[in-house]
Amino acid sequence: MRIKETIFCGFLGIALFSCTIVKNDANQKGEEGNSYAFSIGTIDPKQYANDIWESMVIPRIESMAVDFGELAAGLAFDEAGISEKSGYRLSERNYYNFAVKGTVTLLSIDTSSASGSASLDLYPFDGKEDCRLRIGPVLQGYALRDIQSDISPNSFVNQVDWARLATELNNKVKETVLANVDFSNMAGKEAELLGVFTYEGNGTAITITPVRIVFQD
Repeated sequence: MRIKETIFCGFLGIALFSCTIVKNDANQKGEEGNSYAFSIGTIDPKQYANDIWESMVIPRIESMAVDFGELAAGLAFDEAGISEKSGYRLSERNYYNFAVKGTVTLLSIDTSSASGSASLDLYPFDGKEDCRLRIGPVLQGYALRDIQSDISPNSFVNQVDWARLATELNNKVKETVLANVDFSNMAGKEAELLGVFTYEGNGTAITITPVRIVFQD
C-alpha cells in the first residue's frame, strides 16, 4: 500500500509542478481593469510582462499619474496624506509607489556604472536637480511591478517568478522607451515624462523609471 501511495504522490507532484499560470476568463475584468486568476504552478515572467505591458501596466500608470511638481510639494508638506491619496503599496510593510508626469529638463547624465542615471530639473526650472532618471543599461527597482493593483506576490506560487517579473518589466522599459534615446545628446533639452518611483520617505532621493519620455525638438 505504501508503495502505491508513494507512486501516486510522485505523479501528483509532477502534475502540480507542470501546471502553468493562465488567464482565467471568468474572473477577467473588462476595459476598466484587468484581473487575473492563476492555476498552481509557475509562469514565464518574460512572457507575462509582454502580455500585460500594454493592457495593464501602461494604463494603470496613466490613470494614476499626477503632476510631479505638485506631488513633490505635497509629500514635503503632508507625506502620510498624499501617500494615501496618490500612492499605492502592496501592504503596510511596503513603501508607497507613485506614478508621475510632467515637464523636465535633462541636466546631465552619469554612466560611471551600469546603473546609469540622468539628473532632472522639474518645471518651473531653476537649474537644480530635483530627481534622477534611470537610463540603464541596468535598470533596478520594483516600482513598475509594485504599483500594479491587479497582481501581487499571492498570485505566484513560485516567488522566484515574482522577483523576476520586476526585472522583466524593467527590461520592457529598455526595449520600448530607452533603446532609441541617445542621452549623451540630450543635456539641456526639455522633455515630457511619464514614469514611476518608489518613495522611501522625506529626505531620500527620488529616482524615476520612465515608461514614456518625449524630448522636444
